[in-house]
Amino acid sequence: MSTSAGPKHVYEIFIRTTPEKLWEAITKPELTKQYFHGSSVKSDWKIGSSVTHEIDGKPALEGKVIEIDPPRRLVTTFAARWAHSEEAMKDRPSRVTWLIEQRGEACRLTVIHDDFEGETATYKSVGTGWNPVLSGLKTLLETGKPLVIAPSPA
Repeated sequence: MSTSAGPKHVYEIFIRTTPEKLWEAITKPELTKQYFHGSSVKSDWKIGSSVTHEIDGKPALEGKVIEIDPPRRLVTTFAARWAHSEEAMKDRPSRVTWLIEQRGEACRLTVIHDDFEGETATYKSVGTGWNPVLSGLKTLLETGKPLVIAPSPA
C-alpha cells in the first residue's frame, strides 16, 4: 500500500470476473478503449517502461511502470496530457496503484491514486474521472458491453 501522506483518492469495487480477465482489461488497448474515456493503453508492461493512454492517436495520459506483478498489482505514474486542462498538464506525475484480489467468484479491485503535491488540478480532475472508468470496467467485464453514460443535464 502507499505511504504517501498527501491527498489521495481510493476506490474499491467488486467485479464478477477472474484476476486474469481483470488484468487483461486493464492492460489491453482494445479493452481500455471501451471504458477508459475512449483511450487505448499502450505499454510493453516492463518496469521502467512508458504507459500511454491515447485518444485519436494523441496522449491523454502518460506514465511509467513502477511495479508489476500480474495479475495482482500494477503501479504506474500518471501525468495528465488532456488538452482541456492546461493546469493539470503542469502538475508533476502522481501515482496509480491497481490491486486485484480474488474473492470467490469476484475480484476486489482497489485503485489508489496518490503522490499528489497537494490538491492540484490533476487531483481535483481525477476525483470525478475515476468513477465512470471503474463503473465502465465493471460493466464491460460483467456484461461484455460498454457502459454508455449520458452527459449531465445543463
